Amino acid sequence: MPFFNGTIYKDDGSVCCEQVMVSLEQAERTGGPEWYGTVQSRQAIDLVAGKRYRLLLADGRTGDFTVRRNTSAGGEARAIAIQGMSPLK
Repeated sequence: MPFFNGTIYKDDGSVCCEQVMVSLEQAERTGGPEWYGTVQSRQAIDLVAGKRYRLLLADGRTGDFTVRRNTSAGGEARAIAIQGMSPLK
């Protein structure tokens, strides 16, 4: 999966976290394109499973997503599984 830098926004439009690394995968599925990935951070990020957020990548693409899982990978490292809810464009 390719990695991208990005900013995550809460549903009220406020910044949740900046300068996060996101690995993304895009696939064509019945009904349209789908994307999913993993947010990786060494800082604590307040992302809650099931809630909706907006991802803005450094290359200008943006899309809404929900958190599938938020797990600690040991110490401060986090691996947060996300699922796209709108097209990433």
